[in-house]
Amino acid sequence: MLSDLQRLDSILADTEKLIQLAQEGEWDAVVKLEKARDTDIQHLFETPPDIEAVVLAESIQLVLDKNKILTQFLLSQRDSLRMEMSQAGHAHKAINAYLTTG
Repeated sequence: MLSDLQRLDSILADTEKLIQLAQEGEWDAVVKLEKARDTDIQHLFETPPDIEAVVLAESIQLVLDKNKILTQFLLSQRDSLRMEMSQAGHAHKAINAYLTTG
């Protein structure tokens, strides 16, 4: 069974992996790992973790900071998808117009 500190280390490693997966555009893997990490965080705090307060505080701050970076990747991806959908919509309209005039 993992100690609380080992669980925290695993959560931190998963947080880094989430950033890497987002950089690589592996969105399905991001969603899957993020759900697993959330479960691990919930388990860690089911009872007060046996971790020095300063270590725990620094680690939580690191996770929060990395989540902000992850959020920026997600927002950028969302904007890219919106642009692609808009362009596809315009292309679809142009094709329909061409087909109805031909």
